[in-house]
Amino acid sequence: MGENKGKQLDLSKRKVIAKALEDDKTATEIASLLSCHKSTISREVLKYRYISFKGDDDPSICSTCSKNVECSLRHRCGRMMCGSKCVGCKSLETCDKYVEIKCHINDRFPFICENCHFINSCKRDHYSYSPEKAQEAASNIRRESREGINMSEEQYRHFDKTILDGSRKGQSFYHIHKSNDLGRCLKTIYNYSHQGKISVRPIDLPRAVTLKERRSSPPSEYEYLENKNINRTGHLYSDWLIYQAKKRIVVYWEMDFLGVPHNSEQMIMSLIIPQFQFVYLVAFNKPKQEDVVNFFNKLDKVLGNDFETLFEAILTDRDPRFNCFKNIEVRDDDAVIRTRIFFCNPGASNEKPLVENLNQQIRVVFPKGCLLSNITQDLCDEISSNLNSRYLNSIDGTTPSELFIRYFGEEIFKKLNFKVIKPNDVRILKYNKY
Repeated sequence: MGENKGKQLDLSKRKVIAKALEDDKTATEIASLLSCHKSTISREVLKYRYISFKGDDDPSICSTCSKNVECSLRHRCGRMMCGSKCVGCKSLETCDKYVEIKCHINDRFPFICENCHFINSCKRDHYSYSPEKAQEAASNIRRESREGINMSEEQYRHFDKTILDGSRKGQSFYHIHKSNDLGRCLKTIYNYSHQGKISVRPIDLPRAVTLKERRSSPPSEYEYLENKNINRTGHLYSDWLIYQAKKRIVVYWEMDFLGVPHNSEQMIMSLIIPQFQFVYLVAFNKPKQEDVVNFFNKLDKVLGNDFETLFEAILTDRDPRFNCFKNIEVRDDDAVIRTRIFFCNPGASNEKPLVENLNQQIRVVFPKGCLLSNITQDLCDEISSNLNSRYLNSIDGTTPSELFIRYFGEEIFKKLNFKVIKPNDVRILKYNKY
């Protein structure tokens, strides 16, 4: 049957036990058939045996006498007027013909009565073993053992408060689990939430799953009218694929504007490093093409020679604000190419998927349809620092900030005005709550 070490008995093995018990085999012989220890067999039969015959709750001495089947004695109690046989009479206290059935069913294997020589004469409880009933009982025990929460009241309060405090700061279950010693795995925390055993419900998480019918429109509808006369030769997505392969570019940026209502005073531009899931949020006041160029010019002066190291390539969409891409690529002072910009095809969000995905996550901070105002770049830097200090399962349980520092160095990290937030202080909240 193969090794059974460290594994629970299943129905097929229990059927082997039942057949071996019918053949009156010992626990050692059955254990040899199943390649397990004999104590496993003993515990199995004793634990899952069942009562197949219920004895009398108030038995007479005849119920334990080996002669009760053929007994025909009368008047053993001295009442001569009684016309019934003595066998089974509860008035009978003693009998000179009594031969007790010595029963060791609760003391030694096989713990059941099938092969007992006195099974017909013994009126005690009779025990049997059924593989089907044993399997069902074992399954019920496993299921019930997983119900409830195995911790003291004080431990539970600490456990629940830790998760609730983190959730109120906008932290994900993964980040909370990674930041604290909760004594439970991540899957268990999600199960507790879905079962209502902790204060945080699935709807309270930063991103509750929603379903909606997707709009399908031809790619041409996504193209801006301002882009019809823009020549992007050498900057198309196909050009990016060739450029990335030839230059062996591993780390690059994806760039996009976070959509807001047209009457909003401000807009947020998101720059993402897909490999690190690193976020750089930039605040603009009703931005135009020259505002985007000015942002990169200022960043170039802050970073100095590190600009070309950090911004080796940028992949973005065809937003009209990026139409001055050549001015972004080239430094005005010396006409040196400082970065390269490439454009995805209209309506092809799959060509820059991570910035689209992270934009959805950023919606927790900047809800869809909200009117942005009075947002400073310092606030965006603080929000970016919090987003980049999250523990993420997709990058092996590290933080985007850690990966960024390990790759580019701490000096560049500080030049961007970022900081590392302590795990329990991370807040992913709406922008006006910072």
